[in-house]
Formats: sequence, structure tokens, C-alpha cells
Amino acid sequence: MTTAVVFVAVLVLLVLFQLALAGGAPWGRFAWGGQHPGTLPTGFRIASAFSILVYGFIAVLALDRAGMLDVFPEGFSRIGIWVVFAYLALGVVMNAISRSKPERYLMTPVALVLAVLALLIALSPAAERSFAGMVLDNGNGPVFCTTVMESYPPQCGADSPAVLGWDWNAVDHEQSQSVRWGEYSFEGVRERDTITLGDGATPLR
Repeated sequence: MTTAVVFVAVLVLLVLFQLALAGGAPWGRFAWGGQHPGTLPTGFRIASAFSILVYGFIAVLALDRAGMLDVFPEGFSRIGIWVVFAYLALGVVMNAISRSKPERYLMTPVALVLAVLALLIALSPAAERSFAGMVLDNGNGPVFCTTVMESYPPQCGADSPAVLGWDWNAVDHEQSQSVRWGEYSFEGVRERDTITLGDGATPLR
């Protein structure tokens, strides 16, 4: 989590830098290959403004992967942060070979720091998330229902992830024949088609 916070903090500095460039600050020698040492022409200023949106998306993705936000599906953030790492690693190379010395000396270390932090986030285990809804076991093991069928006893949609570490003896639940279910809130780690239960579950009602 700390890594993601530092990562976003560095991105915020880049956002401020690009915002200044887009607003006409005479710092062109530090960006876009140093082609325009003073104020950037309109096309490059628009590109700087667009890069702010890119940095914002990257920041949200990193915070999502770290478990500080819950915006994207787990698989999207897991793969996405590796794409971000590749993008930032390419940025290290591009800044290192820039014709502009100021850009090489300033932006290459910044890009390297971001790439390393992105790699650490990508390599970190999935963070715990909060879940609330129905857990159901029809005899094949408990699952967290992403959708609930209108029936009695209830049924879960086919894409419902298995809940590992669930103990029906530890929670109140309903039962009909071999089907057990209940609605709970709990913390867990989502990995593809499974959720690993954290400390325990609390009935919602």
C-alpha cells in the first residue's frame, strides 16, 4: 500500500509538470525530446494535457491493484499494472536517449523510479477487499454469488467465485436439503476464480 501511495505521489508531480507545460510554462527542454526549449507549441501543449488523463488512469489502476480503491475487475488491474510497468520501462529508455540533456538528467531518474514502483506493485500479492452478499453452498463448496437466481433454495450465477476457508459452523445460515446459504460481509483476497477468506464473516441480517 505504501508503494502505491509513493507511486501516485510521483505521478501527481508529473501531472503538475504537464499541467504547467499545457498552460504555457517555458519548460519545453524537459519534455517531448526537448524539441522546443521554451513554451511548447499548441500541439505539444494539447499532448501534455492528454498525458494528465493517462497519468490519472494509471494512478487509479495502481490504487485499485493495491486494494485502496475498488474500480476495476481484479483480473483487469492485475494485468493492467504489468502493462503500466512495460509502458514506464519504455519511458526510461526513451528519456535516456533523448537529445535534450535536461530531459535525460531529470526525467530519466523519475521514469526509472516510477517503473520500479510499478514493478513492486505488480509483484505484490493481491490486497484484501470487502465483500457483501450471499454465500451459498449446494454441496460443491461455498461460493460468493455474483448473481442470485430467483428460486428456492436460491442458486448462484455460473461466474460466482469459490470462497476458500469458509466454515459454515462459524456462521448462522439457512439450509434446505443439501443447500446452505446466507448473506454476509467479509474481507478476502480475490484471485481469479477464488476468494480467500480473511478473519471471518458477519451476517448482514
